[in-house]
Amino acid sequence: MTEHQIVTGDTLGVWFSDNLVGHLKRKSENIVDIAFSYSDEWLTHPGAFPISLTMPMSAREYGPETVYPWFMNLLPEGRALQIVGNVLKVAEIDVFAMIEEMGGDLPGALAIRRHADPVASYGHPPGVRRLTEAELADCIRLLPERPVLVGSEGVSMSMAGAQDKLPVIRMKGGQLALPLYGMPSTHILKPRNKKFRDSVPNEAYCMMLAKAVGLQVAPVSIGHAEDIDYLLVRRYDRVIDGGTIRRIHQEDLCQATGFPPYLKYEWNQEIQKHGPSLADCMGAIGRAPGGAMNRIRFFEAMLFNILTGNVDAHLKNYSLLIKSGGQIEFAPIYDVMNGDIYPGVTRNLAMKVADKQRGGHLHGRHWERFADENGLSPTHIKNRVAAISKSVLEKAPIVAEDMANTFGDAGVYQEIFKYVCDYCRRMLSNLKTTPDAEDTQTIAALPRLAPARPKKGKAADDLDVDAALKRINAAEEEAHKRRDEAKPEDDTPSSSRCPGEP
Repeated sequence: MTEHQIVTGDTLGVWFSDNLVGHLKRKSENIVDIAFSYSDEWLTHPGAFPISLTMPMSAREYGPETVYPWFMNLLPEGRALQIVGNVLKVAEIDVFAMIEEMGGDLPGALAIRRHADPVASYGHPPGVRRLTEAELADCIRLLPERPVLVGSEGVSMSMAGAQDKLPVIRMKGGQLALPLYGMPSTHILKPRNKKFRDSVPNEAYCMMLAKAVGLQVAPVSIGHAEDIDYLLVRRYDRVIDGGTIRRIHQEDLCQATGFPPYLKYEWNQEIQKHGPSLADCMGAIGRAPGGAMNRIRFFEAMLFNILTGNVDAHLKNYSLLIKSGGQIEFAPIYDVMNGDIYPGVTRNLAMKVADKQRGGHLHGRHWERFADENGLSPTHIKNRVAAISKSVLEKAPIVAEDMANTFGDAGVYQEIFKYVCDYCRRMLSNLKTTPDAEDTQTIAALPRLAPARPKKGKAADDLDVDAALKRINAAEEEAHKRRDEAKPEDDTPSSSRCPGEP
């Protein structure tokens, strides 16, 4: 592939299905000087929506200070982006050229290409490549050196973030396939992370726990390709309608607040720069249609991340769905993983709450301050903190037991639910107290208070952890016995073994 030339006036079409939403244009030979404008057709379309809260529907042209970071947020990050640049022979800061190569299947509803007809842009109609288990395993092994399989024949897709991920299509019957030539994907495959042991069951547990407590969450399942475990996440920005995959638009909170991906934390240690605060996020969400409900859902998602020890809940791990007519809905929860089981992982939150960096340091008055700062009812916020903490406390051991019954390997679930229950008990206790010298303690220094499934007639505070641990250990032994004795019915790589996956 030849290196991309920067040509002033070069333009790409931004498409929603076969509708021209607008134009992405190089304004000069400066690599970051790109602009976006809506098309006349889109401005008058009855189902039109803005591509971002930072770019309302308007005839004006949006400049690089808004456009460059927004489109950068659609791309991989860090080392993955460097590798993509090397493969494509594109400077990693050349967002325009990157998007041209990877714009066939993006986060959200947009596709970016030169021509209205995908065949004219890619030379082929959209299609799929079905994968055998061996082929899927080969694709996964290739990801560290070929993020999202960039440069492969027919592949034009991107996935934000620094970790290995692969957009795929889950076919009828469970087989996975690669989307080609602009075909939309339906799921995101996340292989086990070599840096963090048990990353797949860890994230699966946290996501299933969110579902159990009644929060909206992206459905997940656990799959295997040869010796590789992976998490399969159903995309909430895709809907299958009569056999057709329909895209739904979204943007993450980095995009909605106008920040680039390298400022996704409130304090970005490596570059010593501030990113958006909780108040910035609340403000951006509150100014959009549906702001009141969406701010509560954001608060509840943020609280759940605190209770599960997901200290990496940065702004790219929260998103907004942008519907026809510009209606906004807070997106389902995704990317939740407990960090306490990993030595050396910081316990500081990605965003401070009332100037507190640790979830275990939050008392009632901090939640009151958070509510006051964001125009919310302190009483309602404290009540929701108590209600969600109690629900997580009750469901954490139950979900751990259920997953041990299904998958075996109960050890990681035991580890995580102990930490989760510590956080919940601490949160409930702190709601009734004021900060004092104990405010300097870390969660890791607290005694283990893990509760378990409540028995009939007993309150959540009287939960029996020993009984739960015995049940989990017994379930693990039974699951191992069943797994050794059972023969698989087929070799479908995406066969779901996780409760609740359709």
